[in-house]
Amino acid sequence: MQQKKNGFTLIELVVVVAIIGILAAIVYPSYQEYVRKAKRTNMQSEMMRIAQYLQRYRVINHHYTNATLDNGLLVQDFPATNAMYKLTLAPLDQSWTMTATPTGAQTGDGSIILNHQGQKCWIKGSSCTPSATTNWDGR
Repeated sequence: MQQKKNGFTLIELVVVVAIIGILAAIVYPSYQEYVRKAKRTNMQSEMMRIAQYLQRYRVINHHYTNATLDNGLLVQDFPATNAMYKLTLAPLDQSWTMTATPTGAQTGDGSIILNHQGQKCWIKGSSCTPSATTNWDGR
């Protein structure tokens, strides 16, 4: 009488590896998009923080002309290390526009734009012009 051996057959292992591969192929792109969206949301929050600073600047100085970003310049990487966006401020006398251009892993995600009127726009993979009807949800 032969004794039954415990363990998995090669076919069972191949099936399990194939299932894991299929799941990984489905899950990984979703995870990447989740990470991209989280980084985009962080940039949007930072832009809103800077917008509040710019409004305080205007109350004190009565204009935006010499306003700068946190680093004292009109362009800054965000975050400072491993930048995902290049943030650019374009101040005029009574208005400003802030643009976050994606870099690194965010490349191709679409520019995020905010202006002095609180008008926002973002469209995945492209640029846009902020207006009363645009927003940051990509529609």
